[in-house]
Amino acid sequence: MFTLLSFENPLQFLLRYTVIIGIVLAVIGVALCLTAKRITMAVRKQDEINKNDSLYVALRIVGLCLILVGMIVMVLPVEANFYSK
Repeated sequence: MFTLLSFENPLQFLLRYTVIIGIVLAVIGVALCLTAKRITMAVRKQDEINKNDSLYVALRIVGLCLILVGMIVMVLPVEANFYSK
């Protein structure tokens, strides 16, 4: 029976190139979300920013999108004969 995350052991799963790419994208997304406030303060040259600043919101949205894309890429099947089984 086929499952979406079929693998023999956890190491084999973590060594798939789609999983590595997904983890990298997710880590970049988390880092961008966590540093969005500091980046916005540096660009605006202000000590405080509003929560609805357009740059701050845009950086957070891009970070969350990177996390989402990373999670989707991680669960994509690698095999070309996915439907032939």
